[in-house]
Amino acid sequence: MKLVEAEATGPVEGDDALITPPRPPHRRVSVSLLFTLTVLVGTVVAIYVSFPARNAVLLTEAVHYHVEAPPVWSLTSPTPADLRAWAIGVLGKEPPLPGGSAKILGAREIEVLDRRAAVVRLRIGDDQVTYLVQQTPVISPEHTEITEGGLRATAWRRGPFTCVAVGPEASSAAWSLAMP
Repeated sequence: MKLVEAEATGPVEGDDALITPPRPPHRRVSVSLLFTLTVLVGTVVAIYVSFPARNAVLLTEAVHYHVEAPPVWSLTSPTPADLRAWAIGVLGKEPPLPGGSAKILGAREIEVLDRRAAVVRLRIGDDQVTYLVQQTPVISPEHTEITEGGLRATAWRRGPFTCVAVGPEASSAAWSLAMP
């Protein structure tokens, strides 16, 4: 197929018509590919900028509840048996809970990422530690840690549950031993 230039002066009698070749096929494909890649990359970047990563949400929530001014507890100074029964009611299955030398100060139910979670405040030695546990149906990292303002937050998987402990960084070796 040949295109005739519309603006060109017609041929003088006896001359051939002035014909311009069509755009090469590879140029059409290159422009289409470039446009598609630009839209695709722009969409992916917009998604990553607009929505934060969800793998550290439990860590940041646990830190928030640890530094919260006087917390409001659903249970105040429960026994380990009371805490276990309450946690089963909140989370639906028997969650891993700290035991041993930890004194339970209080517990309350919260919602993180539209799922129920249990927050428990403990006293281990002279330190107060916040423990958060949630049943998480998604695959999350086996172990994650962050350090923020003298606090250490550690998250780990235990069966279908994700557990987070937050306490003073200086004594993290001591209080982490009491975690399940």
